[in-house]
Amino acid sequence: MKKNRINLLISREDYRKFENYFEWLKLSVTLLTVILFVIFISFYLVLRNKFNIYEKMNLQKKTYLQQLTERKDDEAKINYIQKKYTDFKTFLKEDASSLPYYQLLSDAIKNSSESATLKSFQVNKDRESSFTITFTVFDTLRDFLKTAESQTFIKNFENITLKNFVVIGDKEKNENYELSFSGKFIPIKLDLNSEN
Repeated sequence: MKKNRINLLISREDYRKFENYFEWLKLSVTLLTVILFVIFISFYLVLRNKFNIYEKMNLQKKTYLQQLTERKDDEAKINYIQKKYTDFKTFLKEDASSLPYYQLLSDAIKNSSESATLKSFQVNKDRESSFTITFTVFDTLRDFLKTAESQTFIKNFENITLKNFVVIGDKEKNENYELSFSGKFIPIKLDLNSEN
């Protein structure tokens, strides 16, 4: 066996010992390099995934901003509808539910006289009311006054007073008569099932 070089620094046994250390060192460095490479690849994949998610979210944001600028009219319409809904809720809180009271009064007038007409009618949320009834014939006015004093008519009110009596026209032409009342209706319990 021919030797190409001579190791003058250490002996052969020491050289083998160091050679084993170097082999372990080479193996450790190789293993460490592989581990670092795997870690680097893992970080790269995670960062690329996060970057893709970021890009996707950025694209969504741009799309939403574009849709928002395109739909400003829709936003104005929604705000308008919301304002109307708020106004409607306020109206319902303050509403007097005048229809049942109007029907009650209208039925009472029809039962008393055919020629009587309800000219004006107002009621507030506290059931306080004022109304005007017109007549074309004096006899029907007199008949209505008898009915208005009866228990059948008065039972619909907590209190009622005749505020005004007006004669419109003259004797040669047709006369019309107006009675103005003010009062407070009794509470009416609404039957919501009867409407369905």
